[in-house]
Amino acid sequence: MSAFCDVALVLGLTFGGVCAEPVVNEPPTLPADDPSVWALPAPPPAPVVPTPTMPPIIIKEAKPEPEPAPAPEPVPQPEPVAEAPAPDPYRMALEAAWQHRVSLSSDWGTPAWQSSDMAGVSGYAVLPGMATPASLDPLDLPVNDDEKADYEGPRRTSTLPVDNSRIITADRYITVILETGINSQVGGDATGTVIVQSARDVYGYHGRNVLIPKGSRLICNYDPPKDMGSSRLSIACERILIAGHRAEIRQLASPISDIQGRQGAAGEVDRRFWERYGTAFMLTGISTAVRYAAATTKSEESDGEVATAAAEKAAEELSTRFGEISASVLEETLSLQPIITIPQGTRLQIRPATDWYIANVE
Repeated sequence: MSAFCDVALVLGLTFGGVCAEPVVNEPPTLPADDPSVWALPAPPPAPVVPTPTMPPIIIKEAKPEPEPAPAPEPVPQPEPVAEAPAPDPYRMALEAAWQHRVSLSSDWGTPAWQSSDMAGVSGYAVLPGMATPASLDPLDLPVNDDEKADYEGPRRTSTLPVDNSRIITADRYITVILETGINSQVGGDATGTVIVQSARDVYGYHGRNVLIPKGSRLICNYDPPKDMGSSRLSIACERILIAGHRAEIRQLASPISDIQGRQGAAGEVDRRFWERYGTAFMLTGISTAVRYAAATTKSEESDGEVATAAAEKAAEELSTRFGEISASVLEETLSLQPIITIPQGTRLQIRPATDWYIANVE
C-alpha cells in the first residue's frame, strides 16, 4: 500500500487523502518569559546623611555657695498684762436685779434700777442719762395716723397641692381642626352646628396620662353675625366624644378661639354691598334719567309747551314713585347680615370654661 501511494504521490494523486501524508497540527509555541520586561527599575540608593557634629561640652567646676548667716535670736518681749475692764454700771445694775429678784416698783413708770428698793443693793448707783420719762402710759404715746401697715387686705389661704394627673384645667388649650366648613347664612337667629377634631394628644399636667387622645371629636354651635360690622363667629363646644373608649362630657360651654388665642373664629366676610344698595342705585339712576329726558324736550310752540309741561309732570310723578320704592327696598335690605365663610381644615383652639375630670378607664 505504501508503494502504491508513493507512486500516486509522484503522479500528484492523493485518492481523496488516502495516500496523503498525515498532517500533525502542533500548537504554536510561545517564547520564553523575559522577567526583565516586567521588572521595575531599582530605586536609587538613599543619600547618606552625614552625622551632625555636636559642639564640644565644656564642664566647669562650680564654686560652692556660701552658707547663709544664722538669723539673730529674737529679743524676748515682756508678756502684756491684761488690764481689768472698767465696771459697766448698766451690767452691774442688771446683775444685781437678777440676783436679788427685784421687781418693778409700785410706780410702773419708774425703772427698777432707779427705784428706792435698790438702795441696799451693793454696787448700786443711779445710772447717768437714764432719767424717768414724764409718762409711760401707752395711751399717752403719740400715734401717727399717716403711717399705714406694710400689708393689709383680706387674706386668702391657698389649697393643698392638687393632683392634676387626670384633670384638664381651664388654663389649658386643646388644638382642633375644623372638620366641616362654616357658612353663617343659616337664616334668622338660628344657630349652626359644626364638628371639630382634636389634632394632637392632650396630657395631664402631672404624669404622662393621655386625657384627650388625638382624633377626639367635639360638637360645637356657632351664632350668626349680630350686626353689619361683625367679622368673627362666636363658636362654643357643648359635647366631646373622647377617641378610643368614647367617653363623653356634656354641657361644656367651652369657647373656641383662633390659633393665636383670640376669641372667635375669623374667615372670609361678604358684606353684601350690592344686595343692600344695588336696587336703590338702579332705581335712582332710572329716576334721574327720566327727569333729565323730560327737562330736555321743551319747545317754544304753544302746543309743544303744553306737551312739555305734561311730560315734566309725568317725570316728576315717576321720580317720586321711584324714590318711594328705593326707600322701601333700602328699609328691607339694610337688615341683611354679612356672610362669614370659614373653610374646612382651619386650625382652631379650645379653652375649657371649667375643669374637666377624665375618669380612668381600665
